[in-house]
Amino acid sequence: MELTLLHVVGEKVCVLCGGVSVLEYHYRPDVPRQESPKPYIHPLATPRGDVFTLDRPHDHPWHRGLYFGWASVNETNLWGGPSYVRGQGYVDRGDQGEMRHDHWERLERDVQGVHIVERVTWHTATGVDLAYERRWLTVYTPVTPHELLLTVRSEVRASSEDLALQFSTPMIEGRPDPSGYSGLTLRLPRCMTGGEVLNSEGAEGEHEVMGKEARWVLYRAMQDGSCRPCTVAVFDHPGNPRHPTPFFVRATPYGVINPALVWDKRFVLPAGMTLPLIYGLYLHSGETSPEQVQSAYERWLRIAG
Repeated sequence: MELTLLHVVGEKVCVLCGGVSVLEYHYRPDVPRQESPKPYIHPLATPRGDVFTLDRPHDHPWHRGLYFGWASVNETNLWGGPSYVRGQGYVDRGDQGEMRHDHWERLERDVQGVHIVERVTWHTATGVDLAYERRWLTVYTPVTPHELLLTVRSEVRASSEDLALQFSTPMIEGRPDPSGYSGLTLRLPRCMTGGEVLNSEGAEGEHEVMGKEARWVLYRAMQDGSCRPCTVAVFDHPGNPRHPTPFFVRATPYGVINPALVWDKRFVLPAGMTLPLIYGLYLHSGETSPEQVQSAYERWLRIAG
């Protein structure tokens, strides 16, 4: 099955398969600073047309489909919305920063799939450069119309060689319930709320999977429109720091998956160092077993490197 690459200059990059938009990467979103503007993916879908993302929901408008969002980096909010303050709860401190697209390094399609590489700058609330990021998206040519496999990769370094980056989460800052969200995040469509959650280590159920270390987490639920069961799995790469990572997962009141690098322990990127991260996503239209997801994970490791 052949993929097509379409660039709507100044707005988004689209990947199509047989006329279906399987991925749209919006790189210059026009939203209030309070939402911490950042590049994001929506829709993200199989070639069969089953969509696995929800963009800017009214309950959390800073949730942007599939995106990188960091709750706190050197006290800058790159997630969006209010920040959690110990003893006060969520407070709008005006500390929302921005992840701003700088330029493309690669927009290309080949036999393997579509390759998107960009440069992104992280800015503080006052517009000061905080960090520089190189981001890769690879959408692999589908073997069947029932599935889509992709890699999301990031390399981050501080804006100056003498600056260390400290990553934190609401849970680290004192929020009492499991709230270690930060990093690559998938907000699922409302039709998938209340889905079934499992991980690579055999844990089942939202509460059993939440915060547990795993190589992957899968989420199964029914889709509107097609009225068929669908599965999405998020993969953590063995080369990532703190692998296997804890996962932040919710099935209710909405569906979300986040391989939570930071979780309950601050992550410090020493001055002059680079933070490499690589994740995979596997989408499948139809019934999917944990064994199938494990097979897809192994296949992803072979091609992602």
